Amino acid sequence: MRLLMLIVIAVSAPEGLALLVGPQAWYEAIWGWQLTPMTARFTAGLYLSVALGFAMAYRETDWERVRIPLAMLWSFSLIALVAAAVTMATAPGTVHLERPFTWVWFFLYAVSVVGGLYYHFVYPRNFAAKPS
Repeated sequence: MRLLMLIVIAVSAPEGLALLVGPQAWYEAIWGWQLTPMTARFTAGLYLSVALGFAMAYRETDWERVRIPLAMLWSFSLIALVAAAVTMATAPGTVHLERPFTWVWFFLYAVSVVGGLYYHFVYPRNFAAKPS
């Protein structure tokens, strides 16, 4: 789980900072579709919040304390991937696959979904039998 958190932090923090304080000219290079300055800053807030949440959760040793933030991450990532796939199917050219960071985005979201689903449904939950 810590590796998943590190991957999310390593991609989300720089991307969020670039969208928050970078010039508008960067949007085309670092994002897979057109963004307005407001949308870029809003997205930056989401990315930086996720990075901060996982930076704080990284040190946590109790699975229950990171379970809900992890569910929020993988469910958001799954919805975003489905939305991107629907957009690519219904509005070709909207998602710019020629941009390298588009593939970083797909990677981050796919890792988040696969890792999140693994830790929620496959990873054994040893706390289930704790006495009250």
